[in-house]
Amino acid sequence: MKLKPSMLAVALAAVCAVPAQADVLGVKAGMDLYFVSTNGELQGDEAAWKDKNRISAYAAFEHFIPIVPNLMVRYNAMGTVGDGGASNGADLDLTNTDFIFYYELLDNPGIELDLGVNYRLYSGEASRDGSWDSQDIDKGVFMGYARSRFNLVGTGLFAFADVALTNYSDRKISDYQLGLGYGLGLFAFDLNLRGGYRQHDFDVKNFNGITADVSQDGWFLGAELAF
Repeated sequence: MKLKPSMLAVALAAVCAVPAQADVLGVKAGMDLYFVSTNGELQGDEAAWKDKNRISAYAAFEHFIPIVPNLMVRYNAMGTVGDGGASNGADLDLTNTDFIFYYELLDNPGIELDLGVNYRLYSGEASRDGSWDSQDIDKGVFMGYARSRFNLVGTGLFAFADVALTNYSDRKISDYQLGLGYGLGLFAFDLNLRGGYRQHDFDVKNFNGITADVSQDGWFLGAELAF
């Protein structure tokens, strides 16, 4: 699997930040394996895709300065490929990188709540078998962002939700995930094992020349390290 520069940036940022975190900077880094199914329309026509497994990797940096937002950088490989055996096969790569600026409104043993703004930069492409050549989808969009986590204190069990969305006339994009996890407190860091459901809806008109109404959804499994 080829690593794109944005994914490498996430990985390098996580590694470089760990030695400096101490008591002034908290660092979280994780990766999810996403079992995705795609359906919907591309350029106004129903298209056929094959299911494909993808990954999402992220690093978050939290500090003690109240007025300065925290930052998460998240790489999402959300592409899919056409069904070569179908007459309406298409390729649609919705790979993107999130730059999430957020504030912690709640942070206690039972409940966590973050709110902020997400700048999502799409860096994929689209094509239709035998109809038109590949068209780049290189464009950014601002989205609202929220994350919550509910901890069952004393057990290590938790539930979480994460959502980014924007909704106006020609651009309706949402990406949310719901799941459960189990946290282990180890010597130098916490290990969180996670699993759940994720859905990405991409309903746009003339988005860098692309019109699509596509939904991607499926289950995911992942792990997170918190320093």
